[in-house]
Amino acid sequence: MPSLSENILVFIKEKFSPSQYSCLNEQLERFEIQKPFSGCKVLYAAPLSLNTLVAMLPIAFGGADLSVSWPEITTPDEKALSFLQTCGVPCYKKVPDTLSFDIILDCCGDHAAIESTRGYVELTRSGLAQYHNLKGKTCFDVDSNPVKNIETTLGTGDGLVRALKQSGYLELQGKEVLLFGFGKVGRGITRALQLEGLHVSVVELIEKPQKYNQSTINWISSNSKERVLSAVGDADFIVTATGVNGVIQNNYPIQPFLDSKAILINMGAVDEYGSDFPNEAILNNKTPLNFILDEPTSMSFIDPTLALYNECGALLASQSWDEGIQQPPNSIVQSLVDKFCGEHGYSREELMI
Repeated sequence: MPSLSENILVFIKEKFSPSQYSCLNEQLERFEIQKPFSGCKVLYAAPLSLNTLVAMLPIAFGGADLSVSWPEITTPDEKALSFLQTCGVPCYKKVPDTLSFDIILDCCGDHAAIESTRGYVELTRSGLAQYHNLKGKTCFDVDSNPVKNIETTLGTGDGLVRALKQSGYLELQGKEVLLFGFGKVGRGITRALQLEGLHVSVVELIEKPQKYNQSTINWISSNSKERVLSAVGDADFIVTATGVNGVIQNNYPIQPFLDSKAILINMGAVDEYGSDFPNEAILNNKTPLNFILDEPTSMSFIDPTLALYNECGALLASQSWDEGIQQPPNSIVQSLVDKFCGEHGYSREELMI
């Protein structure tokens, strides 16, 4: 009877070639030999898509007893979910509190309350808030390093543009975008939208970064409510990418947003508009818009991040670590960045690292 890893390989081969997931492909070959997860119960709780199905390959090849969940804010890909269930993998919309695991690969901090004997790996910055006060446990932070810039600077912006076009917004050139947030995700979104010819105004607390002083970005202080609300009225699209739950309703009156002609979009892992906004007022019901796509982030852009996610899981399996939030070893991070740049022809400058 074929193993889970063999079944996944057969299932994904028509969708992806190994060249699209070069980091994960190298990893699965290594993990198949080393078996770092042998004897470990692993909960894999990233958003469930065909991309993350590929990312489970090294975990399966590595000998894990695998269970799967996903963040509450996302909807699992039906094909991927059906496939895993057919293979007999336990899949949970909500993981029972009575279960425990050796390692939890988490996203959005949704599973921080589930017992994990060796520790956790968190995929998002917003999810880290759930781990800051976790006593006696280790949590590896996958977000705060240059590898994540590949996904966010290149991949998320690309995914937003593809999702807009799939949603029927084909004539994008010259449109006005009001973007809240200029971290890694916001910078990547700005880059992708400007390449499509859209005009971007950014709302941020921080001063305009020096490197963008001569750019075409219209910079608006988030403290200037009059300017922000004026821009809300002028926008064709309003996009949130701050990583802060309820940032819009907590800082601005909601009616100007609801009355605006703009299409409202959330690209954060949490509900950045806030509970006072009806779900239907936000495109894709407040879920990040790129999740309408079969491939929310193109495989080549998310490959290094998911490989680092798995590497951190293997680190937890290999030894005990100090409690609290830990950063992955720089040698692993730089190796993945170099591999991506070499395989796909990007420079570090293009990744803003």
